Amino acid sequence: MSKRHEDMQTSLRGIAEQAKIDKGRRFTNLAKQLTYEFLMENFRLLNKKAATGIDGVTHREYAKDLKKNIMNLLERVSTGKYRTRFVRRKYIQKSNGKPRPLGIPTIEDKLLQASVARILGAIYEEDFTDASYRYRTGRGPKDAIRQLTNQLREKYSYAEEKTRIISFSRFRK
Repeated sequence: MSKRHEDMQTSLRGIAEQAKIDKGRRFTNLAKQLTYEFLMENFRLLNKKAATGIDGVTHREYAKDLKKNIMNLLERVSTGKYRTRFVRRKYIQKSNGKPRPLGIPTIEDKLLQASVARILGAIYEEDFTDASYRYRTGRGPKDAIRQLTNQLREKYSYAEEKTRIISFSRFRK
């Protein structure tokens, strides 16, 4: 793990720790977390094969001059000149035959969305309970089903064991 990656992880952990300690804390100016290193890290996490937005810029094309592109993006964000682009509308057919609309953002919008989501995730993750699975990184419906299955097996096994003991005691008399 690089030093920069560790610094960003430490910063996110710091935010998470503050959110955990002080539930009423209001975080201000989270934009300062949008650093060059953080955006570079998040760019590497983006899906390289994802569809392009309305501007037609691919992951590979954006990466050709990545340093300049990210510096330019940071400049626009920090000066308030950044504006999201329109999303490209694409329709896919659902199994029932009806089209479902998709909105496909540009690569820069995807990058900023992913970056802001990580920062906000560090704050709001502290508010979730262990039983929460929806909209959480590393947790999803399959994990909830797995947990429920394990709990049912545990309870069923316990109930089955109790029944055996009761049945056995009735025959001992």
